[in-house]
Amino acid sequence: MTDEIVPPSAGGPRRVWLKAFWGFNPGEDGYLGFTRESDRGRLIDEWRPGDLILIYGAASPNTKDQDRRQALGFLEIDPVPTTDADRSSAAGMARKRDMGWLDRWKHAVPVRRAWKVTRRIEVKHLAPDTYTHSRARNIASRGELLADHEAEAALCLPVVPVNVFGEPPLTDVESAETTMTAAFSPSRGFTPSHGERRSNYEDGDAFLYMLTYQGCVATLLGRDKGAVGQRIVAKIGYSNDPARRIEEVNSGFPPAAKCRWKAGFQSKAFPSAEAAKAAEDGLKGDLKSRAESLGGEFFLGDETVLNSAFFAAAAPAAFRVIATTKSTRR
Repeated sequence: MTDEIVPPSAGGPRRVWLKAFWGFNPGEDGYLGFTRESDRGRLIDEWRPGDLILIYGAASPNTKDQDRRQALGFLEIDPVPTTDADRSSAAGMARKRDMGWLDRWKHAVPVRRAWKVTRRIEVKHLAPDTYTHSRARNIASRGELLADHEAEAALCLPVVPVNVFGEPPLTDVESAETTMTAAFSPSRGFTPSHGERRSNYEDGDAFLYMLTYQGCVATLLGRDKGAVGQRIVAKIGYSNDPARRIEEVNSGFPPAAKCRWKAGFQSKAFPSAEAAKAAEDGLKGDLKSRAESLGGEFFLGDETVLNSAFFAAAAPAAFRVIATTKSTRR
């Protein structure tokens, strides 16, 4: 499982879909299901990279009393068709069979990650414009997009990551409480320290760099190849010795492994670590809206977009040619 995830598609805030279910149990049901195949098709067609789904408890006798109309959790999906049987545990399928629900929600898309909301809040307080009595049935069957201001409020909810059936189990570190906004934000670079140093070497020139992953990106991320397409994974950072840094990064792979990080681009020298760090943070901020954050310094995106963003961030260190006016003296 990857550490961090998908950012919004370029040019807008992260979108959040609203959908109702009788509960929230991704550990047994690793899918988002639809009874009608056309409803699943509509979601796939309208899905954008970075979209999330907020699940709330349906106002139904099948929902636990304390969960009805409550925001329960978020799902990150792959917008590709699958079936409930392919992404459901034995306990999940047994529950469907015992309740007579085998004909429901069988048209599915796989869930890759999930988060449980850790505070009680009714959906009407999060989505007063989208969640109305007249739209409740439509939301339950096919889902609706929240308005931008509603999505912003929903992403501030405190959550904890939970296990998803069919995905690698979470570690203790990955299970800490956070918010959805924080979970999808790229990390900032380390601020260089000041004061006495053991060596003056670290205080010299620093370079912004970008490495590209050489290997199967879909396998690396645990996603469907069709969902990844031709996008590449890049790692960005700064160092006073990029060549040494790439050796350190690749040392984590077994010698026989086919995958490697390859040197992509390196800037001209920045005058200080602080200047290079500022360029790194600027590049992360730019890529937050133009590519997909995989957490920390890793991004998934179109190669041309990643390259363009890097060159813009590295520009302050580049050599500049300044035109002069023609002299009037003879």
